Amino acid sequence: MKSTSGFTLVEIIIAICIIGIISVISVVSYHKLRENAYDAVAKETLHQVETAFKAYVAGGNKVPMEYYKYYRFYDSPGGGRYDQGVKVYSGGGIGLAMHKANYLPNDLLNPLKNGPKKDTDLKNNIAFITCGKNKVFFYIEVYNGGITQRELKDRIHPLDCMSKTYLAWLAEHGLPYPGGYGFADMSLPGDPRYIVAEIDFDNEPLDSDW
Repeated sequence: MKSTSGFTLVEIIIAICIIGIISVISVVSYHKLRENAYDAVAKETLHQVETAFKAYVAGGNKVPMEYYKYYRFYDSPGGGRYDQGVKVYSGGGIGLAMHKANYLPNDLLNPLKNGPKKDTDLKNNIAFITCGKNKVFFYIEVYNGGITQRELKDRIHPLDCMSKTYLAWLAEHGLPYPGGYGFADMSLPGDPRYIVAEIDFDNEPLDSDW
């Protein structure tokens, strides 16, 4: 059977299938290119943060224990809670502190807004974790590459970062260990991937005076 244009029905069906396949390949290629472009920007952003933080500390700026928020890079100071009469996590974001000290611009999160959102706590932000007085981590969620949430957990959890940071905070404030405190295993939602910057100051601890 021929159509009025001279093509058989089979030829028309084949042409439609080919167009559909090409469309699917084009969409997949576009998303892959978009993801790769985002990951490249995230990598450059993390490098910029790492370089700025090292300069920030070398410049004599203080990084108090249990002061800056984990997942709110540019948050203004405020909020927090009290622990034995001392307010903790009320310093806002470490990114804002570095910006105010002229080590970082204030718009690093703009290109991260359209990134992956599997980590619902991080929400396209830049995470900051202290690990006692001489080590910190920054990490950003990416589409591809990097390490999985399990690998990040396996990298951080054995270091006992939460306990080290809390004990260092108690010591610098002259507070007793209250007992009964447990530090939960780090649990991350979904199945995100991250690029990570680990900064170790060796025997030159972060100056954590308030």
